[in-house]
Amino acid sequence: MNFKLLLATFALAVAGAGWFAGAGATAANLTSRGAAASSQAAAAPHEPELDLWSGNPRLGVKAATGVAISVPAASAEVGKVTLYVPAGYNLDLTAAPGTAEGHVFMATAKDFGYGNLKAADPGVYVNSPQAQACAPGPHAAVWTMHLEFLRADTAVVPIYIDPTSGDEATLGAYKLQTCLPLSHLASPGGSPLGSRMLNLGLELTRVVNPASAAVYVWRAFVSNPDTSGNPDLSTTYELRSDMPLPAKLTLSGKLDRRHHRALLSGRLTTQVSTVSTIGVTLYRRGRDGFWTSVTSTQTSANGSFRFVRPISKTSVYSVEVWAIGNCNGDSTAPNGCLSETRGSIDSPNVRIVVRHR
Repeated sequence: MNFKLLLATFALAVAGAGWFAGAGATAANLTSRGAAASSQAAAAPHEPELDLWSGNPRLGVKAATGVAISVPAASAEVGKVTLYVPAGYNLDLTAAPGTAEGHVFMATAKDFGYGNLKAADPGVYVNSPQAQACAPGPHAAVWTMHLEFLRADTAVVPIYIDPTSGDEATLGAYKLQTCLPLSHLASPGGSPLGSRMLNLGLELTRVVNPASAAVYVWRAFVSNPDTSGNPDLSTTYELRSDMPLPAKLTLSGKLDRRHHRALLSGRLTTQVSTVSTIGVTLYRRGRDGFWTSVTSTQTSANGSFRFVRPISKTSVYSVEVWAIGNCNGDSTAPNGCLSETRGSIDSPNVRIVVRHR
């Protein structure tokens, strides 16, 4: 799903409850999937997927980076996730305990949780039975997800982080391992939540982008729990998301006063992957500040796109690119790779002013 739609779904749901304050391979084989008609539909993927978003898709810069795992309600429950960050990205694994690393949200079948992501003391987890059942051994760093749920108790869920080595280095430079709370069983992820996880999103605020142009492949290895609540590694499958760096998405617009239309156009550019037939979703910002999808199209051969929309009042628009398809190449996961997405990139906002005479 489009990353912005995923966030909008979460934001609207918790805002309704009254407490939300804000919130390689190439992509050539990816086929576009149009934006969902509503944010509710966006929260229901047809298959498990890994979605990636970059707030600043330039080389060598610090960039807010969003990572989300979404699973259909009918899929087996997620017990453990191992996320591989591609070589070239930089994570600071020496941050002092309490350092803010970003934000986290989780949507379950019946609940929502939101909170901060913070660095913790890895030494605390060396002799923890819960930590060793999830990710055995000492770790270079630990970040903790502090999740405040609407209905369930507050949960603190560790993420165990290490540089990779040996054969595992082909998957990425860092691996982030976490075991998630389950619906009805105690597990290495903590006490049960009462309903199963459907979406897990991380906003990483201290990531530094690679310095070299390429398509960077993020990978998530997802395992289901066994009957005791521990990760069953024999069930593991892989999800991928490709981020082309550098990349740029433009948007410009003007008012066709005579026909009461907004004329919006832009272009996706990158030197490292195809820009043709990529899905583009148009969003409009509401008075409440939340974005809703309006319509979608595909890029032309040179990455350009165009929207013509009826307009009756001043409106703010933005676009986002995204695509999903089959996986490129083989997987080392026992159950293979299920899907591969193209990372999401947003355009600047465009304001179309309508003055009534």
